[in-house]
Amino acid sequence: MAIRDLITPQFIKDTYVLGVDLTLDDGSPYPDVIYEQAIDAAVNYLELELGIQIDPFLVKGERHDARVENREAFWPFSLDHRPVRSVERLAITHGNYDAVEMPADWAVIASGPHGQINLIPTASTIGSFFFGSGVPLLFGDVFNPHRYVPSYFSVDYQSGFTFIDGSAVIPQGATSVEVPISEPLQGVKPTVVLTVTDAQGGAGARVRASSTDSITISVSTAPTTGDMLIDYTIHTVDPALIRAIGLIAALAPLDIAGDLIAGAGVGQFSVGVDGLTQSIATTASATSAGYGARIISYQKQLKDTMGALRAKYRMMNMFSV
Repeated sequence: MAIRDLITPQFIKDTYVLGVDLTLDDGSPYPDVIYEQAIDAAVNYLELELGIQIDPFLVKGERHDARVENREAFWPFSLDHRPVRSVERLAITHGNYDAVEMPADWAVIASGPHGQINLIPTASTIGSFFFGSGVPLLFGDVFNPHRYVPSYFSVDYQSGFTFIDGSAVIPQGATSVEVPISEPLQGVKPTVVLTVTDAQGGAGARVRASSTDSITISVSTAPTTGDMLIDYTIHTVDPALIRAIGLIAALAPLDIAGDLIAGAGVGQFSVGVDGLTQSIATTASATSAGYGARIISYQKQLKDTMGALRAKYRMMNMFSV
């Protein structure tokens, strides 16, 4: 599951371009490729603008420098791809020598959305490492004179927002079920979407409670003729981010529709028969699209939304690493 499973061409049609005639001059609907490319462009723009990774992405071998002055702060890193979901592997190396593995559970995620981690040794493994000038070494203190080692740490980690889909069963006669969440949410409140696929006499499915490790689904009417089957989708994508993608993705079809209100390239036309005339004028012109007012409104809304998103995902560059 990924962001394009949440934001689809049909989603754009049902929300941000609702009420717009989305057909060509011959009456055929716009091809879905228009919406797909607009969604792709919106996702790519927001990833670049905010410095985040929206879809799940596994990063391997990302290198970070070791500076001795950072030892007092337990080796803080700002990882390149955010948000960070989990750290899979840690290693140290000098230049192009073979890497030496470190315990992955030394990595403590201080802020998943900002990609901030620290290295804090655990009690079970700290005795196996020697610390020279604050840099963990496996082979004595040969690097002890160095206060700076470029690309010393190597990190493998999972980035992107969390996407989970599955199904839950409310037994006949019961009114709720608790569903565990196995993926790391990093303290982010999840969004849950429910779809009842087999009601069996039950009704009113809703999320009664949620936390970082489980959700509770309840119904107002218990199933009476069998077990009730409910499909669910859980994700941690910020609602404001979804809105920004929708606003950006809607601009292309609105621009096209505005040019075709009265036909391609037509801003107004008149029809006359036996002295009777009828004139029709649209808001389209040589320099303005027919849905220009809605486009301007969306651009203003996007500006406000982007201000909030930039503030939320602004990097906290407390250390140079």
